[in-house]
Order: sequence, then C-alpha cells, then structure tokens
Amino acid sequence: MRGRFGSAAVFLAVMLAGGSALLSDAAREGPLRTLSIWITTLSAGLLSALGVAVESRGQELIAIGRPFGVSVQNDCNGAWAHLILLASVLAYPATAREKIRGLLLAQPALFVLNVVRVASLFLIGLHAPGLFRAAHVYLWQGLIIACAVALFLVWIERGVRSPA
Repeated sequence: MRGRFGSAAVFLAVMLAGGSALLSDAAREGPLRTLSIWITTLSAGLLSALGVAVESRGQELIAIGRPFGVSVQNDCNGAWAHLILLASVLAYPATAREKIRGLLLAQPALFVLNVVRVASLFLIGLHAPGLFRAAHVYLWQGLIIACAVALFLVWIERGVRSPA
C-alpha cells in the first residue's frame, strides 16, 4: 500500500511543480513559445506535403489564398499532455533505465501526434469551420491526453519488465 501512496505523491509533486513551471511567464515567453513555433512549422510542412497551400509565421498557420488561419498558443501546444506523461512515467515503479528509455520514446511520439493534431485541426477549420471549435476544444483536447495515457500504458506493457 505504501508504494501506491508513494507513486501518487511523486505524480502529484511532478504535476504541481511542472504545472507551476508551465504557468510561469518565463516558460510561456521562452520554451513554450518555441515549442509552439516548432509545432506550427512542422504542421505547415506536413500540410504542404499533403498538398495544402499553407505557410507558418511564428505561431500562426495561414492558408495561402484563403481567409483562414490558426494560432498555436501556449495552451494548445500539448505541453500539459507531455507533463502528464512525464509525471506518470516518473511515478511508476520501474527502474531508472526503463523510465529514461520510456521517456525517450514516448515523449517524441506524443510530439508527433500533436503535430498531426494541429494539422488536422487546420484542415477541419479550412474545410468545415463550423466543426473547428468542437474538434479543438472537445475532441482533440481529450484525445491528446488519451494519447499520453496510451503511450504510458504501452510503455508499461512493453518497456517495463516488472515493477521495481
């Protein structure tokens, strides 16, 4: 029983510390803005590869020749899902080596899924603007967190021999 409480304490501590960091002005103006720009740039590249006329300008994805664009703000860059994944892995009773390997594989996978999320939201907004808000606020916010949880569960299943 003590192990469960210890894991819960680690999870909560990481979430509180990480959440405080994510909400700080320094993080929002520095690394989170940079993360949003990377996601925007990669989403534009993905969309361009699919034949969509789009360009990125900082945190904005702009449709070329059409009056549509989106802005990848700090609360839309998946940082909270990354924090949930980090806290979950750190709290799980596994070896340090398993945790490092899990984070090195799962965090980039989550990043890629988030790029797909932003690109798909852009396409939804471009072709079905009436669905954009629901897809953004209700569908994808939950899905990106579900992706973080799914990656965590895959790591437990395939990347952890047995709890330490």
